[in-house]
Amino acid sequence: MAKKSTVSHEEALYGKKITSWKALDYHPYERGIGWYISFGLLTFGSSLVIYLMDPQSSAIPVASICLMAAFYLWVHRDGEEEHAITLYEDGVVIGDHKIMRWKNFDGYWFLEDQHTRMLVLETSGWNNDRVPLLLGKTKTDKVAKAMEKVDVEHLEDRLERGFDVWSRVFRL
Repeated sequence: MAKKSTVSHEEALYGKKITSWKALDYHPYERGIGWYISFGLLTFGSSLVIYLMDPQSSAIPVASICLMAAFYLWVHRDGEEEHAITLYEDGVVIGDHKIMRWKNFDGYWFLEDQHTRMLVLETSGWNNDRVPLLLGKTKTDKVAKAMEKVDVEHLEDRLERGFDVWSRVFRL
């Protein structure tokens, strides 16, 4: 009788599983009524200022601001979604469908402060793309030990981008 293989489909594609955890897509924030009022006032105020500067040709900029605000609220309508993040020898799988190979990344680093803890995967291409992965309840040292097993450089000197800091400050 032949022995059944216990290797999963992901392990066959990406090598041995190193570690996994569950985490949200992005850092969760409580957005109370004050946040929504501020967001509405900012949207309305910036549209009003643009309109008052040039009433004749302000239709497109004002419509763009309103559409961007509506799109932002629509994208975040459901709140946070928790996904499984699994590190394999040859890549990382996020949720059921987002698969990235380690060869696409130049390095990784950890962001830890009083509000968030995340693993940041980074490329040095023309757009210097970063993939932030929240750690959830997983300890940073456990993920750091797992990352030692992959062929990606640890970039200890990296800092969070200014835009990302302000996005977290204003809970965007």
